[in-house]
This record gives sequence, structure tokens and C-alpha cells, in this order.
Amino acid sequence: MKPLLSALTLALLLSACSTAPGPELGIEPPADWQSPNDQAQRASNQQWWRSFASPELDQLIAQADSGSYDIAAAIARVRQARAARTAAAGSQLPEVTGALSASREKQMRHNGYSSSSSSTSGRETVAYSASFNASYEIDFWGGNAAARDSAAQALRASEFDQATVTLTLFSNVASTYLQALALDEQQRIAALNLANAQQVLEVVRAKRAAGSATALEVAQQEVLVAAQQRRLPLLQQQAKEARITLAALLGKPVQALDLRASDFNTITAPGIAAGLPSDLLSRRPDIAAAEARLAGAQA
Repeated sequence: MKPLLSALTLALLLSACSTAPGPELGIEPPADWQSPNDQAQRASNQQWWRSFASPELDQLIAQADSGSYDIAAAIARVRQARAARTAAAGSQLPEVTGALSASREKQMRHNGYSSSSSSTSGRETVAYSASFNASYEIDFWGGNAAARDSAAQALRASEFDQATVTLTLFSNVASTYLQALALDEQQRIAALNLANAQQVLEVVRAKRAAGSATALEVAQQEVLVAAQQRRLPLLQQQAKEARITLAALLGKPVQALDLRASDFNTITAPGIAAGLPSDLLSRRPDIAAAEARLAGAQA
């Protein structure tokens, strides 16, 4: 009976030493979808803003990348997680310690009468010693391996968090820049519409004076002119706010921001590939970070 109990106890101990199971990823996605998947457009996704063919936008993205405190903080968190992973991986390596010491002794001669007659011209002894010690901890329960895997997943999550911060900043810069250019174009069109409405109003007033137009037609045209006059200052205010937002994203004063190099009509509309829905989700860094944290919790 005792050998049987011992065997069962050993089996339980060995089963407890097994590593934790990995996270279940669910059902495998299909290889193809109903829409074609353009691999070339997928490869260019890493620098998606270049698809707009705007050198000015490229410069703004570069300025945001180099001057953003949010990106710098995310990079610092990645370095911290990398150091934690290195420390966790070091627990599975042999530990080697060493010590060096030196001592020096000199005997004093004494004549046996008084301490004042002592002499330091005795024999001098110098001793050196060195010791080395090597130890290795057997990860019998798998705790060190689990800590290493958890730290590795935490590093992956930090890297994906950095990608999330970068993607959010770049998308905000691009959208605000395009919005500023669009508002400039709307201002130009609104100014033309106001000038045309004023010219039509002068014609209607002349017809009214000649008796070929009614007072109602004059009033209707005056309403159109007033509407255009109200719209133009609103667009101007929105354009200023867009520039202020863009300057804040770049970390510079709005007075140093100049967007006259590009015109909205020169912007190229990029093509968007459909791709696999599951593939699109897997490319989202926030989802990848959540998956890495889940894997780290299960390590």
C-alpha cells in the first residue's frame, strides 16, 4: 500500500511541476475572404501617411515623432520592461560570486622594558586570498520560467503600448492637418460664394429699381448674402482652431506653424484594401497589447 501511495504522491508532484498552459486563441481564421487581399497595400501600411503624397505631412509626422513627450514616455516604459525581462531571465542562469582580499602585517620589536622602546623594523607579512563560488537554482516548480515568460509578455505589451501611442499621435496629426487644409479650401469657396451672392444682389437691386424684380426677390438674395457672411468667419475660426490643435500635437507654438506649402487639391486619396477582418484586428496594437497581458497573466 505504501509503494502505491508513494507513486501517487510522486505523480502529483510531477504534475504540479508542469508549466502553465498557453492561452487559447480560438478558431483559426479563414485563409481568404470574399474580397481580394492586396499584399502590396498591406506592406505599405507601416508608413500609411505617405499614401497621401504630401511632403509637408511627412515632415509634420517626423516632427511629431521626434518631439512628442508621450512617445518618449512610452519608449522609457519599454526600456523598463526590457530590464525587468532581463532580470527575470537571469534567475535561470548560474550565479557566480567571487571575492578578493589582501592584508598586510608588520611585527613590532619590543625590548621588554617599556612601550616607548618598541621598534617597527620587524618582519612584514603580506597575504592575498581569492575565493569563487558558483551556484545554480533548479527550477523544480517552474516558478522562474513562469516569471521569465510573464516578463517577456509584459515587454511585448509595453512595445504594443508604444505602437498605440505612436499610431494615435500620427493619426491625429494627419487628420488635423487634412482638416486644416480642407477648412482653407472651404474658406476659399465661401469667399467666392459671398462675392457671387453680393454681385447677384446688386443685379437684383438694379432690376428692382427698373421695376423688373420684386421686393421679395431682393429680400431673398439679401438673406443669402447674410448667410454667406456668417459662414465665412465661422470657417476662419475653425481653421485657426485646427492649427492650434496641430501645433499642440507637434509641441510647438502656433506662430511657428506654416501650412502654406500644400493645397488640399494636391492631396492624393489613398486606396484602402479590405483584407481579412481578423487580420485587421490583429494589426491593432491595443488588441495585441491586451492579448500579451492575458498571456502574461496565464504564464
